[in-house]
Amino acid sequence: MPGNRSIKHNTMFVKLLLTLTAIAVITVALIATVTYSISADNSIQNAIAYNESILTQQQELIHKELTAIKYNATGMIATQSYLYQTKGSKLSVSSLIDLTGFVEEQKKISPYIDSIYLYYAPLELVLTSRPEIKTSPISTFTDRSWLDIWSKQSESRTTWITGRPNGFAPDHPAATLLQKMPLIGQVNGAIVINLKLDLLFDDYLSHYHNKKGTTLVLGPDSELLYSDAEPAAGESLHQRIDLGRLSAGSGSYIDDSDRIVSYTTSELTGWRFVDITERSVLLQGMDRIKTIVATVAAAYLIAAIAISFYLSRRLYRPLQSVISYIGASEDSRRDETGSPDPAGDEAGFIRHRFDTMIRNWETLMKEKRQVDSLLTDNRTAIKEKYLNDLIQGGNNGERSPEGNANQAAELLGLRLDWDRYAMLTLELEEPYPVKGSEGIFHFHLLRYGLMDELGADIDGEVFAKDDKRTVILLSVPKEADDYPLEQAKKLKQHVLSRYGISVTIAVSRIYTGEQSVLSAYEDTIEALNLKMYIGKGEILPYAIIEDWKAEEEAYYYPYELETRLQQALLQTDKEECFKTIRQITQTAIDKKLGKANIQQLYFQLSGEIVKTLVQTRGDMSAVFGDRVAYTELLARAETLYDMEQCLVEMCDRIIDYHREKRSKMTDVTLQLATDYMAANFNKNISVDTVAEHVQRSSSYLSRIFKEATGMTVGDYLIQLRIKRAMELLQQLGLSIEEICKEIGYANVSYFNKIFKTRTGLTPGQYRQQQAADKLHSQVGGHS
Repeated sequence: MPGNRSIKHNTMFVKLLLTLTAIAVITVALIATVTYSISADNSIQNAIAYNESILTQQQELIHKELTAIKYNATGMIATQSYLYQTKGSKLSVSSLIDLTGFVEEQKKISPYIDSIYLYYAPLELVLTSRPEIKTSPISTFTDRSWLDIWSKQSESRTTWITGRPNGFAPDHPAATLLQKMPLIGQVNGAIVINLKLDLLFDDYLSHYHNKKGTTLVLGPDSELLYSDAEPAAGESLHQRIDLGRLSAGSGSYIDDSDRIVSYTTSELTGWRFVDITERSVLLQGMDRIKTIVATVAAAYLIAAIAISFYLSRRLYRPLQSVISYIGASEDSRRDETGSPDPAGDEAGFIRHRFDTMIRNWETLMKEKRQVDSLLTDNRTAIKEKYLNDLIQGGNNGERSPEGNANQAAELLGLRLDWDRYAMLTLELEEPYPVKGSEGIFHFHLLRYGLMDELGADIDGEVFAKDDKRTVILLSVPKEADDYPLEQAKKLKQHVLSRYGISVTIAVSRIYTGEQSVLSAYEDTIEALNLKMYIGKGEILPYAIIEDWKAEEEAYYYPYELETRLQQALLQTDKEECFKTIRQITQTAIDKKLGKANIQQLYFQLSGEIVKTLVQTRGDMSAVFGDRVAYTELLARAETLYDMEQCLVEMCDRIIDYHREKRSKMTDVTLQLATDYMAANFNKNISVDTVAEHVQRSSSYLSRIFKEATGMTVGDYLIQLRIKRAMELLQQLGLSIEEICKEIGYANVSYFNKIFKTRTGLTPGQYRQQQAADKLHSQVGGHS
């Protein structure tokens, strides 16, 4: 029997040990496999995300360049319409010169423009920026493969063409932006901008050296436009792409050859930017992780086997005692002092279990203390996150149990009564009282300092919603519905007096329950939208929204006021311009126009103002600088006053420019006129003759001459002639008739009359007087 018990003991012990060891081995193997798989998947996903990010950045940079070229084409339409003049059925010489120079200047705007064609269908004429050919009839023009596309009807007037046969370089297909005309004006034709596509792609796609894949650019018809690999390798990759899986937008997939394909699609051109990376390349850096996982797994496995052996022994001892006791019970029935396994082993097993429980309890308490410490140290951030989640519709809009809300409030230390509360949303208005490179950092310090200060004085919670808005959840006493508005007034005055900052405060209705926080926030956002009409630095309670709601009506535009504004600009009347702009603003307020209507109205007005400048041949760069920023100012404007000031500044600059230009033009015109009259007064010239010489109208010349000299052009001619006549009368050898002809008069009687009117003497009397004075002076000298 003892031998049998020993066999049973060994068999059960080995089974138990092998079972625990197998479990340990399987567990460690699974953990190692899962760990490596997760690491590999994370590495691949990170690479995919990185490739997609790089593609998006590259696509956006190229999109920015192409958009600039597209806007340039649109701008060219407006400018060429003012330069386009015909004489008969042909382009006038001056217009041809202006348009040729204009095309050449536009080519220099972007380094990615190869050449520009300006095509006029009625004239069957092409103007180009190419040095070898400036003008050509369309019928003999070398590069006209775009003409078929232009003649086709299309929804868009702008077309991006790739792979077009290039008449000037047959071995290099052309990439072209085709802009149909007219957009402004009456001329039918097109603007064709040929692009340096290889240079554009090389500049933006070839400098990311840390990516591991190959970048391809596919055209609208999936043709290969660019590859940063060798031509043969790029073409091979292009042929192996599953084009059916390249959907619109962006995305990625792993193809049958275990290659990761990431792509994004340009909304502007329809081109696809594709990155192809071998999956094995991404996993080359996983060898170190393999080694680490294998080493850790081996260590865990050894430890697991040792623990399995130990546990097997400890678990088996009570069983061994029972088996020994049962096996020896009959042999030692009468022998009370037999030798069964001591019962102390069970106690040891229980003691072991008790010790384990003690250690687990100590570990649990330690973790609890860590959680409490973490909550205490980060209570403010956690509370802010919790309140922001409520604003964003936490719990998917479902109402949290009252007990959970109270527990969260107690745990986070919220000073808020959910039974009755209102929300105040604050927006600090520019300019902030902080400047310099560290201005943003200082502003956030100021903002959070202000939040701490306000939080100590109110019955509620203050937290930052985003970089622009600060939110106050305010407990409202019963029967005190005006309490939120009163607190808003105090806050506004306090911030203004203490920090010198203007603040706009929106006040919601009074709500109950945490599930209504989102509704309260939406109230304040709707009220903040009224800042467009009321202005910055005001208190905007939700109650006033009904008074400002715009009625649903058709789009409104003040055409009469626009005409008046254009006339005032042409007349350089600042006062009338500013008055008309203020009237437009007041009309928008009176009609309670919607925000979209107002923005479109002011953008359209700004366009008309610029059009007036272009119509008068004004230089936009001289008026607005190299970078026209008024569109950005209008886009960032938050109030009607801001938009009004933007238009006022535009008009002010344009009028100052025209006045200065007119002043310079007047000085040059007067100098030319006086020089011409001084050289030709003895000829049969008139006001019309002088005006024709200086290339101005007679009325304009007469007006500016009178303003500058105080006399008319005719009076100035008479003055020059009388002065010359007085000089000639001192020459006694010339007769009155000869002098009359010399100074440009054909009639002696008229000359005598004019001379006497100007000098008080006839020509003969003046000559006698001069002779007498001369004789008198000679006699006096001899004496």
